Amino acid sequence: MQYVELHARSAFSFLEGGSLPEIVDDHCAGLGLPAMALLDRNGFYGSPRFHMAGEKMGLRAQLELS
Repeated sequence: MQYVELHARSAFSFLEGGSLPEIVDDHCAGLGLPAMALLDRNGFYGSPRFHMAGEKMGLRAQLELS
């Protein structure tokens, strides 16, 4: 069974996440994860960047708003 992170936040979740979406995707690709979920608060501001970077790296990007 392979691990997939389903509760990560980017720098677009102000005061809760620190990394840009591209950095999150890059780190996940480096770990060999097949997918990743970005759970930012109060907006989808990082979603396009997260999705585009994930496609380039072969990750399945899931976006959620909390």
